[in-house]
Amino acid sequence: MIAVFIGYLILVFFVGFAAQRFISKSEEGYYLGDRNFGPVATAISAGASDTSGWIFIGAAGYSYVAGISTMWMLPGFIAGYLLNWFVVAPRFRRSGKELGALSLPDYFSKRFHDPKNSLKILAAAIIAIFFIAYMASQLTAAGKALNAIIEFDYNWGLVLSAAFVIGYSIFGGYRSVVWTDVTQGLIMMAVLVIFPLYMILFQLGGFREFFTTLEMIDPVLLSAGGGTSGAVGFGVILGLIGFGLGEPGQPHIIQRFLSAKDDQTIRQGSVIAMVWVIIVMTGSNLLGLIGRILVPVIDDPEYIFPQVTMDIMHPIIAGIVIGAIFAAIQSTFSSQLMVATQSIASDLLKSITKKEYTSKQNVTISRITMILLGVLSTGLALMNLKAVFDLVLYAWAGLAASFGPLLIFSLYSNKVTRQGAFWGMITGSVVTIVWINASLSSYIYEIIPGMLSAAIVIYFVSKATAEKETQLKNVHDLKEDIT
Repeated sequence: MIAVFIGYLILVFFVGFAAQRFISKSEEGYYLGDRNFGPVATAISAGASDTSGWIFIGAAGYSYVAGISTMWMLPGFIAGYLLNWFVVAPRFRRSGKELGALSLPDYFSKRFHDPKNSLKILAAAIIAIFFIAYMASQLTAAGKALNAIIEFDYNWGLVLSAAFVIGYSIFGGYRSVVWTDVTQGLIMMAVLVIFPLYMILFQLGGFREFFTTLEMIDPVLLSAGGGTSGAVGFGVILGLIGFGLGEPGQPHIIQRFLSAKDDQTIRQGSVIAMVWVIIVMTGSNLLGLIGRILVPVIDDPEYIFPQVTMDIMHPIIAGIVIGAIFAAIQSTFSSQLMVATQSIASDLLKSITKKEYTSKQNVTISRITMILLGVLSTGLALMNLKAVFDLVLYAWAGLAASFGPLLIFSLYSNKVTRQGAFWGMITGSVVTIVWINASLSSYIYEIIPGMLSAAIVIYFVSKATAEKETQLKNVHDLKEDIT
């Protein structure tokens, strides 16, 4: 088992390290892989970055407790993927290339003609804040997986996982992240298809017997609301559906659209992406339910899939499954690490210092920043403050509320002003944080009030400041004509 797992690690590290030979030495090469990825790489990399360690650890654990109600996330994610791939992706790719934008903060700054780079600074800061928590959740998942499967020390497991991902990301930049995402994504998909089908059809008596057994254990497991009803039940269902609608606001996912080669890549990639989301969401839900039958009692539900792996699988198969769990963790961690590094080392630093750096300096600064971010996220994970699923929910909601409404407005409306964009991002972040700390998340997931509030603020602030910004733009254009 351990030999198979080590073989997987060697394969991933080799793929990531080899990527450095295929990028230009420019900033665009390091951060976007020279914008020449095809549909398979774009779609699977986006999917692998999206469906992180929470699929095998957090979502499976949640399904173990709440049952079939977790499947409400699937229609939400289908809607979110449709929104991302058909509404956001085509226009964002074209607009990003025309503007020469290398990231989401860079796009906002250029799209809204922001001479002081206030939008870029704010967006970069939001990404850094929420991504540190998000990355910590991935390392927490890694520590739990290693601890459950091979009884490896939890703390050392997450430290070594962070070091491993930083090791290959630091050399090949964005291209190494995408290449390893594709390798890891294929492993994830295989396990999420084969394992649930094999267990249900050949070990648990087929689907009818499977669901009958679950009902005998606890009828709540087959309840649409997870045992809740009325207003609370509606809030739970709406929150689970709303989770998927946060897709357009995730910088590590939409970065894939900036690096896509052309419009045909987006069209073909959308088909692959839709197949992906159906497989991973259904598979992760079934993992938790299978675990509920095989291991009726467990101290921490997020250990359920690693525990089942150890209890019933042949060592070779267990090694492959461990690889799939780590594929989910590492693909997202590396993507988030890359985007957070770019936000700080490129977007934030350049905006504050107002200096231009050589390509060599940019890469050096990026690598140092990557190491520092890895240390910070590892430190947070070592504090073991929250469960994986809770950390993911928090970061996902914050990013979605801050960027999702603004991104869609910016692509489909010319009436959004710089002030509207600025205060929309702040509103999304603040409402998310306040909603969580006010303990309102039990009634409705914070992503919904966060995104609605941001959209309302963008609309009304833009309406109030449109005339003034038009006047300032005319003055600026006149000065440029004179000079």
